[in-house]
Amino acid sequence: MRSHLSVLLMLSMLLTLVLAGSAVLLWRIPRIDSAGRQALQHEVGEMAARMEVLLGNRQARLQALAALLEGGMTLPPDALLDQGVGAGDVLSVAYRLSQEGRVVAAGLPPALRPRRADLLGSDLSSSSLYRALAHRAGVAWSGRHLSVLSGQLTAGLALRTEGGELLVAEVPLRMLLDTVETAAGAGASAIWIVDQTGEVIAATGGGREVGKVNIRNSPLMQAVVQGQAGGRNFAFPDGQMRVAFAHSPSLGWYFVGHAPTGLADPQIHGLVLAVGAAFLAALGIGLLMTPFWAGYLGRPLRDIVARAAGALRGESAHTVWPQGSVAEINRLSHHLVRMAAAMRERELEFLAIFNASPVPMVVTDADRGYRVLHVNDAWCQALQFRREDAIGRSGVELRLFTAAERDALGRQSQGSRTVSEGTVRRANGERMQTQFFGQRFEVAGERWLIWALIDTGPIRRVAQQLRALNQQLEERVQRRTTALARANAELSQTVEQLRSARSELVRAEKMAALGSLVAGVAHELNTPLGNGVMAVSAMGDATRSFQAAIQSGVRRDDLRQLVDSIAQGTDIARRNLRRAAELVHSFRQAAADQAGAQRRSFELAEVVHEMVVSLQPTFARQPWRIEVDVPATGLRMDSYPGALGQALGNLIQNAVLHGFDGRSHGTVRITAGALSDRRIWLHVVDNGRGIAAEHLNRIFDPFMTTRMGRGGTGLGLHISYNAIVNLLGGTLTVDSVLGQGACFAMRLPVQAPRPTGSDAVELP
Repeated sequence: MRSHLSVLLMLSMLLTLVLAGSAVLLWRIPRIDSAGRQALQHEVGEMAARMEVLLGNRQARLQALAALLEGGMTLPPDALLDQGVGAGDVLSVAYRLSQEGRVVAAGLPPALRPRRADLLGSDLSSSSLYRALAHRAGVAWSGRHLSVLSGQLTAGLALRTEGGELLVAEVPLRMLLDTVETAAGAGASAIWIVDQTGEVIAATGGGREVGKVNIRNSPLMQAVVQGQAGGRNFAFPDGQMRVAFAHSPSLGWYFVGHAPTGLADPQIHGLVLAVGAAFLAALGIGLLMTPFWAGYLGRPLRDIVARAAGALRGESAHTVWPQGSVAEINRLSHHLVRMAAAMRERELEFLAIFNASPVPMVVTDADRGYRVLHVNDAWCQALQFRREDAIGRSGVELRLFTAAERDALGRQSQGSRTVSEGTVRRANGERMQTQFFGQRFEVAGERWLIWALIDTGPIRRVAQQLRALNQQLEERVQRRTTALARANAELSQTVEQLRSARSELVRAEKMAALGSLVAGVAHELNTPLGNGVMAVSAMGDATRSFQAAIQSGVRRDDLRQLVDSIAQGTDIARRNLRRAAELVHSFRQAAADQAGAQRRSFELAEVVHEMVVSLQPTFARQPWRIEVDVPATGLRMDSYPGALGQALGNLIQNAVLHGFDGRSHGTVRITAGALSDRRIWLHVVDNGRGIAAEHLNRIFDPFMTTRMGRGGTGLGLHISYNAIVNLLGGTLTVDSVLGQGACFAMRLPVQAPRPTGSDAVELP
């Protein structure tokens, strides 16, 4: 107990210290951080103002040179610029540029003036300074200006006056860095000077980041440009930093200051160390004092514990219990006296409840052959024994069970809780089916086992009746299952018949489409063949006339008329027979492709052309038009042209049958192109009636049609969808607004997947 009290006192003291230290840190750290941010912002603002002042004299000198050049000057421009540059302590080089950006005059320090001829005529039109002032007057600064003289990076200054005079001056980066150090002063924070491109062109602390760091794409630069960097922390190579910034409109530069935050801040670090030192000092003092204080408080409590142990061993409970200087301990002593008396009363109450329980219960001694210690009235009534006859005797002696049954029951009750079943004999010898519930526990070092007995005879009889009912129920379920299986077999046969009927309907639809194609082509062939026959007949008549003229004498006019008739007839016959041959070729190719799933390499334009030619007879006497915008080459596919042509024909026929129903005009437009993933897009677009929104989700389902009983089977789009998805390996989607036409979009792979187990024929 002394140890527990020591630990408790120590924990209480440490918890108080932790809470107090945490409160100090939570209150002080934000204020330190806020003061640091304000100081950093003030320092950055002062830095920007000083840099504007320090660099302003260079800008003022350049403005003075520009004014002299524009005014009536007595010296040549080169000499005037040389005087403005002087020894190069303010401006290292100064150029005068023409409107085209070429150097027309240059001012150099004495040591560099022999190189003036090399500079004159140099083109500075690509310089960022020239571009910045190409169309406006004013001043522009650059921290990354490429020197024409040395080829190295310098700080550049450009000035364009209202009169159009353009001067450019160079300031060495070393001079710029010295200016920064002068403006920052001793003990300054880390401050970067960043130009509009995000490049660090100068920095305090030696300028290690100059030319090496660019924050253009960083969140820091975005926040600085938007004016939102203040009051936020950003990730730097050295960790999280607090940031402050200022913008110089005259220089066009951003001044970004950053300082450590969190534990990296020296003030916060010192505060945390001070709180930690106080905590360790208090911990040392507590370790020295708590054992003595805990011993003083625990001594009376130890005496009370010893007296309570004596009371449990049966010692006199009327002696005076120990008292101490702590009121709570004295009350504990008083309550323990009352508790001993209450325990005796509760023991008597327990015996009363035990005897009043309706469940037969018996308490046995597990260490003494399971002899009976207590039984309740329900046990005596159920087993027909008197309490005085059962106390002190075992179950074997009472002939409740045999020795073997007792041993088996003992093996089953090795755990703390036991549930088992068996039989016991009543006092009159009658057997009773019983379920045992056992619970082990210890009392004063002795192992007791309390048993509760439940007569399961009535329950078993009910269970037997339930089993009989279950058997009957199982037989009924079996009969019902047999009937359901028979009905399922009949339903499966019906489904198979429906599937076969659908396949026959699909095949009939294909043959009907092919028959319609044959009829249209046959009608179309009739015209060129008739014209050819007419031309041949005309040539025959001309020949017979010439033969008749031979008998009476041939004239030059007769011969010329014969030649003209033959030439005209030959031309008419040739053109019409060529037209018939093209129709036959297109029809034969389309029919051959659609008759079997033949795979070959082809240009998409060929299949589209053949299908349009095959369908042209259908459109010849109708107000419908087909427009094709498919590249002749560049869309080569290794696929199944028959399936593709049939799908395309079904989509065109669908537009005519449904889209143009009740309309006096209509256009079907076919377009195609290549995608970047070796796929081809093919669109069939019509300007017909469109498709209702409630039909779009079911448009490709079999037998889905709005013309049932009026020539529509609802299989055309279903056949097209299956051909494109299952055989060609593509996708088919529809987009339509009622009254605005419909667009069927196909996405087809350049090389169709090769089906396994298919009877498709490969063609070269």
